[in-house]
Amino acid sequence: MSELKDQIGSIWMELKETLKLNIDYARLTGAEKVTTFLSVFVVILAAMLLFSFVVFFISVGLVVLLSHATGMFGACMIMAGIYLVIMLVVFALRKRIIVDPIARFVSTLFLK
Repeated sequence: MSELKDQIGSIWMELKETLKLNIDYARLTGAEKVTTFLSVFVVILAAMLLFSFVVFFISVGLVVLLSHATGMFGACMIMAGIYLVIMLVVFALRKRIIVDPIARFVSTLFLK
């Protein structure tokens, strides 16, 4: 009977240790995935900020260039039209160019 108690106690200790190790592993894996997600988010945010500056300066250059032919008002309206067309294209293709890549990244990150 004493032998059976010792075996059950030993099995119980192994089970507790295994459970503790699995919980620690899940915590570390979660921390790794959150860190990866946040780092990608920050890099994308910084890239978007820099890209915004680039687009702004290109727009100003195009407005100045077009203003010689159409006047400042006409150049600004042409630039606004270009941005409107870009906005409509992005809106029409939002699933393909925004939602799908984000969903693919998040699913591979958390299901890997």
